[in-house]
Amino acid sequence: MQEDKIFNNSYGEQDLSENPINFRLESSYEDTMDPDDRIHYEMMMADVDRTIVESEYHELNKVTPEGISKKLNKIQINKVFFHVIDKLGNQYTKIEIFGALSDYFDIFPNKFYNSLSNKYKDELMIELDAKYNIFEKKKMRKLF
Repeated sequence: MQEDKIFNNSYGEQDLSENPINFRLESSYEDTMDPDDRIHYEMMMADVDRTIVESEYHELNKVTPEGISKKLNKIQINKVFFHVIDKLGNQYTKIEIFGALSDYFDIFPNKFYNSLSNKYKDELMIELDAKYNIFEKKKMRKLF
C-alpha cells in the first residue's frame, strides 16, 4: 500500500462506511405543494407583484435599510385588495388574490380578512360558498 505524500492518506484504499446513505431532503426543505399548484402560485405572485409595483401602491411593501417594512392599515388593505381584484380578477379568484396579498404583505389571513370592508368579506364568502357550499354545511344564511 502506498501512502499519499501530499495528504498523508492511504492511496488506493476504499473509504467504505457501514452507515446507510440517506438521500431524503430535510423536512424543512420539502415542498408539500403539488407541482402544478406551485407553478400556478408562482405565476400569480409574479402577477400580483407586477400589478402592485406598477401602481400607486408600490411603496407599501418597501423594506427599510434596517429590514423593517411598514404594515398596512385597514384603508390601505381595502384599496390594494380592490386594485388587484380590478386588475387580476379575470385571471384569479378573489380567494386566490386574498391569499396572495396576505402572503405578499406578510399579514396574517385573519387580520387581513378582518380589515376588509363588509362588501369584500361578503364577496369572499359568496365565492367560498359557490365552491364549497359552506352556508349549507354550517347552517348559515347570508353573512351580511
